[in-house]
Amino acid sequence: MENNEKAWGKLLKYYRQKKKQKQDDVAFGICTPSYLSRIENGIVIAEHSMYEQLFENLGIDFNKLKQQLKSQTTFLEQLYEKLLSNAEFTVGEIEQLTAMQTEEQPFEQQLMAKLVYARFLYSKKEDDVARTILNEIEPFVSWKKDRVTQLFVAITTFGHLSFQEFEQLSNKEEDSQFAQFLSNAHPFELANYHYHIAFANHRSYKLQKALEHIELAQQFFIHQYKPLFQLKLFSMKGVIFNDSHRFQKALKEFEAGLNLLESVPSIQTPMQWSSLHNNIAYCYECQENFPEASKHYKTANNYDEDLHSAINWMRTCFAQKDFKQLEILLKRYEEHQFSVPHHIYQRRLLQYAVESAHTIRGLKLLEDEAFPHFNEQQYYSLILFYAPLWAQFYEQLHAYKQASYCFRQALYASEKIRQRMSS
Repeated sequence: MENNEKAWGKLLKYYRQKKKQKQDDVAFGICTPSYLSRIENGIVIAEHSMYEQLFENLGIDFNKLKQQLKSQTTFLEQLYEKLLSNAEFTVGEIEQLTAMQTEEQPFEQQLMAKLVYARFLYSKKEDDVARTILNEIEPFVSWKKDRVTQLFVAITTFGHLSFQEFEQLSNKEEDSQFAQFLSNAHPFELANYHYHIAFANHRSYKLQKALEHIELAQQFFIHQYKPLFQLKLFSMKGVIFNDSHRFQKALKEFEAGLNLLESVPSIQTPMQWSSLHNNIAYCYECQENFPEASKHYKTANNYDEDLHSAINWMRTCFAQKDFKQLEILLKRYEEHQFSVPHHIYQRRLLQYAVESAHTIRGLKLLEDEAFPHFNEQQYYSLILFYAPLWAQFYEQLHAYKQASYCFRQALYASEKIRQRMSS
């Protein structure tokens, strides 16, 4: 709710209409009906005593009402801060927030409760329901720097990420500068917002924009103790540096993340350890330091057995010709265990690559299946790894035309990566 006297006028109007009272009746003995109308519409801010009298005519204890609404607002703000910090709700908090969706409240209070509830639904992966709520709220957003607008901007931004609408979110901020609505919000909210925009730009391969927003997130996050979010900032900045081929800067960020993780037991989960070691491993892989990459992929997999780390580890084993370990991994992770298309295609390519009897037909079938998908999804680093390998296999079979085509695909991927680095 607005934390000023203008909100009191809106409350008067809300409760007067709810009780089906005319302005003449409420204003009687206090002010003129026209003056009450101006108060209700925020044109005039009256003396505190006048608000007390007007609410009294409605049978409402004004001071008690203010305290009740303040308590509800504080509760919603605490829940929202928990959501930003990835903290779990208690059963009682969930029940109270759910109950607020059906209770009669002043309109702005209703909107705020629905917005926090939508963000809670996103945290529970109930994305479609959350988006429906936000679509219902959008017509009532004032697009000023009020609390409802701030929450709507931040929560719809998070929603775009949930739906993997990275390009849409990146363009939305670039075109409309929605960050302006959050300029007077809490610094932690601003840090979260810029982190999300950085994430969207990174996934849209706009690396320079991503770096700008992650640095803004760091600026707003200074002097706050939220180690899990700090870890996210280290990891994201490291990933952006790595994709820009600024490997030493990337490793510096990842090392800072490791130091933080080692120092704060409360954030030490298998997933956090695994994710960070996977990022470090990929950084070494990009530098063709395959033994170091393989070591960190193994560590990541030991912390939290993850199919993404597993396929990366397989690829690195092949690159350093550790075919013994690759065979172990291929047996441990059979194709039916994978569901992500580029994981499935990579496993098929690697399985075929270690076989001794290649045929032009066999190579072509896998090429036609995997490479178009890599290109469509803009996985140019995968094209750059597998296309030259397939070209070598074609050359061994004297299929030079097919080999030439694979080399051209690798060249195209290399140029796309170069463009990303300068974007």
